[in-house]
Amino acid sequence: MKLQFTALAGALLIANVAHAHHSFAPHYDASKKVDITGVVTEFEQRNPHAYVHIRATDADGRVAEWRCESHGYTQLERNGLSPDMLKPGTELRITGSAHRRVANECFFDMVYYPDGRAVSVNGPRGAEQAAPPQIAQRDTMFGVWMLQPTNRPTSGPQFMTDFLTDAAKAAMDKYDPFTMDPTYRCEPVAIRRGWFAPGTPMAIKQDGNNIVIQHEWMDIKRVVHMNEAAAPANTAETTLGYSRGRMEGDTLVIETDHYKPGVLNQFVDIPGKPTTALLNTNQLRTVERITFDKAANRIKLALEQSDSGYYTRDFPLSEAEYAPSALEIKPFGCIPEQLK
Repeated sequence: MKLQFTALAGALLIANVAHAHHSFAPHYDASKKVDITGVVTEFEQRNPHAYVHIRATDADGRVAEWRCESHGYTQLERNGLSPDMLKPGTELRITGSAHRRVANECFFDMVYYPDGRAVSVNGPRGAEQAAPPQIAQRDTMFGVWMLQPTNRPTSGPQFMTDFLTDAAKAAMDKYDPFTMDPTYRCEPVAIRRGWFAPGTPMAIKQDGNNIVIQHEWMDIKRVVHMNEAAAPANTAETTLGYSRGRMEGDTLVIETDHYKPGVLNQFVDIPGKPTTALLNTNQLRTVERITFDKAANRIKLALEQSDSGYYTRDFPLSEAEYAPSALEIKPFGCIPEQLK
């Protein structure tokens, strides 16, 4: 068995890592590709990211121990890579990108087996992609849904960094994304990250007079209190805030406040500046508009955000579409990450 390390162009970044739950770029270098052949010694079956340990031996007989990350095991299994396929003793080859700071660590995106099987962590593509199961026409927004893919970037300069208050700049200067990302502690991190978490289903349900929005990612579960004029007195501030809803025709309008200070969008890459994040104060306010499009059999989200404590203007509108899904929402069971 062998170990190879080659450098390729970084243009593959978005294609390879668009589904990562925390941003790829601060941790891994897409221009430094790894190609590892060896034997699995351990598979860390965990969410939000799983890890495979591989013992590889190069042509000169030198042994290297690798620990390589990918999506959480729930997403890997749905995409055709079950835990049994990564159990100790399995011979395989993986390809991916090298860690920027830690030797013998990587993010893997393809797995190859001696019998010729090749599995992408993002699931089958092109001609290999199985036809999706037929989903019955929905009559309402209630049910299980899956975010539809777009070319939405997961890293790169962010528009709102041009509209920071002095308080925001000071907070960002103190922020360490490699130790302070709340997802490492298995905290849900803002409603936007729940809505835009790829590869995991979400559901909208009726619960008495209220509506529940549930995301498999991070086990997020939000209660939308219908037809309330304001949050009750002494409502505590939380990461997901306090949500009040009303129907405007076919659109569910959700207003949320009582957020505690936190992280809106983890990892913002700005050339020449340290990696950081978009943060929020308890002045954050959001308005979600969820509309069921019967003709398209989709739900459509439009998300407005404002935070006068850290930003001098409102955020641009964030939009997404979700297709009906037959998937069952499973417990995410996040395990805190080992920080590097």
